[in-house]
Amino acid sequence: MTHLAILLAGGKGSRMNQPNKDKLLNPINGSNAFRLSYEAFLNSKRIENAIIVYRDPKQKELLLQEINLAHQKNSQTFDPIWVRGGLERKDSVSNALLNCPASCEFVYVHDCARPMIQANTIDKLGQIVSQTGAVAIARPVNDTIKKVNNFNSSNNEKPYKTESIDRSKLWIMETPQVSRKDWLLEGIQLASQKKMKATDEISLLELLGKKVSFLTPSYPNPKLTSVADIPYFKFLIQKK
Repeated sequence: MTHLAILLAGGKGSRMNQPNKDKLLNPINGSNAFRLSYEAFLNSKRIENAIIVYRDPKQKELLLQEINLAHQKNSQTFDPIWVRGGLERKDSVSNALLNCPASCEFVYVHDCARPMIQANTIDKLGQIVSQTGAVAIARPVNDTIKKVNNFNSSNNEKPYKTESIDRSKLWIMETPQVSRKDWLLEGIQLASQKKMKATDEISLLELLGKKVSFLTPSYPNPKLTSVADIPYFKFLIQKK
């Protein structure tokens, strides 16, 4: 087993402002963010199995129902590995890596709150990572970016001194983020030694000085963060 998906599904989704509801299971055009993400990897020609990082036993039961529905619609099936999530994303990924089969060489870490990812993009990521060792879905920044000095969020109307940032070197990171398994393990170990937080996997590779390839899809790959996002996702799915 060479290529393995790590599907992050254990987040609390607090910004949805829907207590006791899981944003990944919120209905979207007859499906939901988790099932759409799972099906994308299921339909990939590269991915051989998936590790599901879940929050608690109750959520695991609900996610398993979604997996069964996905398997009923597809000729291919996985035998998912279930791993309990940690306090932070780095901890969740670490738990997943420790449960990877020894034969796994490349891991595809994906936030299931990005359900628009497509199987052909995952296949392309597989081609690239086999050659370079690391690749991530990312997009160049096109907007003008300003640095605001001594900003106080409680006083937005106060005038501040600003600086222009060179956007030609700035990229917006998305998922999947794909890496050699051994590189990611080494990066997590180093981050733990330094007591560093890491918001994504590329940050861990940066600690090792590893170079990373970028892939920009020709379609939107947004993140579901609030209830207000759902109509946009319904629109994107209808356009597919």
